[in-house]
Amino acid sequence: MSHGKGRQVLFVLVGSMIFVAGWLTGQQRATTEKTTVHAVAWTVAEGATEQGLADFKRATEELITSMPGLRRAWVGKLRQPLVVGDITRTHGLVLEFDDVKSKEAYSNHPSRVPWAAVWSKVRVPRSTNFDVIGE
Repeated sequence: MSHGKGRQVLFVLVGSMIFVAGWLTGQQRATTEKTTVHAVAWTVAEGATEQGLADFKRATEELITSMPGLRRAWVGKLRQPLVVGDITRTHGLVLEFDDVKSKEAYSNHPSRVPWAAVWSKVRVPRSTNFDVIGE
């Protein structure tokens, strides 16, 4: 094999390997998590300010560092409003915990009190929530 042909083969092999590695990396895989997710649909209070909402997001970020077993949190708008009875829920909060025990401890953890006080300033009382327990 000539030097030019060998080099072409090498380029084809390396290029193929890079393509396959990229393809494998980009594949989405369905998995079942063993964590517990607490999801809340809530409504922004009339008169809530952008600063108040930013304070709530910041308090939620800080909750992750102070709450044992809390892995991740999301705060945002629902893609579509959720109507329950006479209230339209417009926003969501999702908290991911290591397990059910961690989620249950969250309800009575001292860090939850100041966080909930910040949240109460920007939301209408009552929310729709549920837990998903990974298997």
